[in-house]
Amino acid sequence: MKKGAALLAGVLAAAAVLSGCGGQGNNGSTTSADSAAAESTTEGKAKASGEKVTISLLSWNTDEILGEFIAGFEQENPNIKIDLQYVPPVQQYVDKFSVLAASGQMTDMFYIAAENKQEVISKGVAEDISDMEIFSRIDPATSATYGKDGKIYGYSPDAWIGGIFYNKDLFEQAGIEKEPETWQDFVDCAAKLKAIGVEPYLDDADNVHNLAQDLYQCSVISQEPDADVQINEGKATFQEKYTEPLKLWYNDMIASGLYSQMALGLNSDQVIDMFANGEVAMMHGGPWNIATIEQKNPEMNYDIFGLSDNSGNRVLPGAVNVGLSVSTTSEHKDACRAFIEYMARDENIVKWQKVTNNAIIVEGIDYTMGTVFEKFKEDAVSGSFYLPQIVWNNSSGIYKEFLSGIQDTITGADTIENIPVRLDEKQAELSQ
Repeated sequence: MKKGAALLAGVLAAAAVLSGCGGQGNNGSTTSADSAAAESTTEGKAKASGEKVTISLLSWNTDEILGEFIAGFEQENPNIKIDLQYVPPVQQYVDKFSVLAASGQMTDMFYIAAENKQEVISKGVAEDISDMEIFSRIDPATSATYGKDGKIYGYSPDAWIGGIFYNKDLFEQAGIEKEPETWQDFVDCAAKLKAIGVEPYLDDADNVHNLAQDLYQCSVISQEPDADVQINEGKATFQEKYTEPLKLWYNDMIASGLYSQMALGLNSDQVIDMFANGEVAMMHGGPWNIATIEQKNPEMNYDIFGLSDNSGNRVLPGAVNVGLSVSTTSEHKDACRAFIEYMARDENIVKWQKVTNNAIIVEGIDYTMGTVFEKFKEDAVSGSFYLPQIVWNNSSGIYKEFLSGIQDTITGADTIENIPVRLDEKQAELSQ
């Protein structure tokens, strides 16, 4: 990683003001003992009151995922019960959340996500929990993912971070001795793989934008952390910020023939099958792919790397996980905060990581990921990850236009230079 934490801190802090979906933390000397010693004024209040209460939780996660944590919390706090109300993400959850928020019947707790963050903040649905001790151990920009103007409305200890999986055996067969350190290295790797008759890299049809987006992040966001914020505010355009990285991607991968139109006919399962079977050497992915890859090919010799631009700047694709929030209408705020404090204990953060397989963004946690993503642990704590979709205004519409545009350039239905023009036109249309 060639760019420091401060760079990404700036972009995420700015982005958080506008939309949402992390640098070292503020307190590098914090330890588990310190955390325990400072444990939870609110938890103490909840216990001391002795009042038997039930707090409702509109949950993004099932009882299978949260059940162990809820049981542990209830055992320590026999006066507090948690009523978990699971609604499947993403759209069903967001729709249910919107109905409850509009009707004034919001549960005591809920999950904040990129998809409902704007509604949470604009409608004042969540309590500010920025005074909780755990946030002194999370980079301020990361905490600001679910906040605005210094206030924090959701707690999440983890983030997913993505990269490019590669088949080490195929790399060796192609004479590739090390992971690519620049964009040109990546292109050269693809050419060497193509030369021995191996498909170098593939996405599924819904993710053919991955490489172009990664290159934008590495080349533009690494230098101008607020580039997408400028676009949101009308101070810049997609044409100004996106044209050059998109042209570089197109010329090096599409025009060169290194990226196959085959991708447009594939779904994600098919791409994983091809990767596990050695039919394609590289694919984009995240922690959620590990189990499937190893199930399909337990002996597969693979690893992962993060894409960089030609100056070696690297900004990984990734986003903070959904976060726990306390409703402003709850009559049991102390009990809700006590549950968050319980979830924020070091030992429970480690347990949670084993559930999600994500990277922990809390400073001072000793854990092992046990997968190829181990190498990205420091990127998580330092905040060296980004996702434009979390920042864009009108994100859903812009994303669909971006994906459609990339697909059109692959088939030849449109030029790469016209894609940023289409994005600016879509932005204007959706902003009316």
